[in-house]
Amino acid sequence: MDNSLPTRPRRRFLLAALFAASTAVAAPSTTLPDTPTGQVGSELLRHVNSDGPEQIRAWASTVLSSAVAKDDAADFIDGLVSAVRDGGGVSLADARTQHGMLMLAVKARRGGQAAMMVLAADPALPDKLGQAHLMPMDDPGLYAAWPRAAVAPAPMNQLIHAALDQLVRTSDFSGCVTVAHGARTVFDECRGLAERNFGVPIDRQTKFHVGSIDKMFTAVAVAQLVEAGKLSWDATLLQVLPEYADHAASKDITVWQLLHHTAGLGDVLVPEPKVGEPGKEWNYSNAGYVLLGRIIEKASNESYVDYVRRHVFAPAGMTASGFDTLNEVTPRLAVGYFHDGLFSSEWKADWMKIPFKGDAAGGGYSTNADLLRFARALREGQLVKPATLAKMFDDQVPAGPGTYAAGFGDRLSHERHIRGHAGGIEGTDANLQMVWGTDTAVALTSNQGPGQSWMLAEHIADLLAADAASR
Repeated sequence: MDNSLPTRPRRRFLLAALFAASTAVAAPSTTLPDTPTGQVGSELLRHVNSDGPEQIRAWASTVLSSAVAKDDAADFIDGLVSAVRDGGGVSLADARTQHGMLMLAVKARRGGQAAMMVLAADPALPDKLGQAHLMPMDDPGLYAAWPRAAVAPAPMNQLIHAALDQLVRTSDFSGCVTVAHGARTVFDECRGLAERNFGVPIDRQTKFHVGSIDKMFTAVAVAQLVEAGKLSWDATLLQVLPEYADHAASKDITVWQLLHHTAGLGDVLVPEPKVGEPGKEWNYSNAGYVLLGRIIEKASNESYVDYVRRHVFAPAGMTASGFDTLNEVTPRLAVGYFHDGLFSSEWKADWMKIPFKGDAAGGGYSTNADLLRFARALREGQLVKPATLAKMFDDQVPAGPGTYAAGFGDRLSHERHIRGHAGGIEGTDANLQMVWGTDTAVALTSNQGPGQSWMLAEHIADLLAADAASR
């Protein structure tokens, strides 16, 4: 089995979900296995708890094999340096092997930040790591009391309220969570600050950047143009975007593959966009969605932003959504914040980390109310015909704990499909999930990230699915 992991923007989500699934069915253990990976992991923990920042940086570079991508290696080493510098070392909370990878849940000795290490030895060089990832995670006890079965609305709201309060205590969470049954809002609470310099609080009208949630809007736009006869799912990149430089690849890449992240493209268009063969495997690609944005423009004779505003936002009633540039003043748009170091507690504004303007791959803004309007309009046939919507979920490809359709993630919970998309980048953590076959949905937006608060929406969706299955 191929245990390789997708590119960084999505990998964090997949690994967190994988770890959550494993911890749901097994008691914690702090015993590392007597395997090559376990031995390297033990040595790694020893160095984190004894080295200085420069020592751990130098040592870590010697234990990573060439199989670890340069970006992954840099991220991993920076995380270890932060563990030493900002966390004062770590304590091991849990160790388990899942899908051939050793997953270590650790907690900083100073500050208590929880994180997850995902390790795998290189088969050719067993004393070195062929995979190495380190990312933030929520307090493992955050959802410990959450039931696996259906609960009544009042107890569910109490669980969500308590989880938000705990996220504030443990992660200084700022953002909003909203749950809807059709047009009826059943939970809607916000916490934290929209702007930290002046202490401006978040409220229900606060707008947030939503990252890759925009990919759902892009997919719907493509589907509309297919309905209008201006595009075809099977059209090649060469046919719809002949100016694309790699003609040899573009004759084999289709619109359908771009939507599913199976076009063989990397995460960005430069310097080398191609990472595989078209149609072979799933590889999360922002570059592919940037190309879809340009395809939408050519097929519609409108800019991507204008098309989405007129044909997606307007019919859905999404009056508080859009795409801003860094030099624009957008009323009620929250400032994004991030920690400069995995184990750091210091907030920094995201001005220098986010794109100048959002595009078809992500970076627009919205509110929870607008995201839920989109969910309702999509399922009620206001954006695409029911047959077209069904087509978008054909030929799904495996992606982590679920599958990926045309612009939407999909996973089963209590025999119900949960469909939607999350978004995460510096200054953003967001998630919109719909329980298919019902009128329920949950939206979470936050102006801090990347983190794991988006997982709260997944747990709420599980409760909604359990309730639907019990009826």
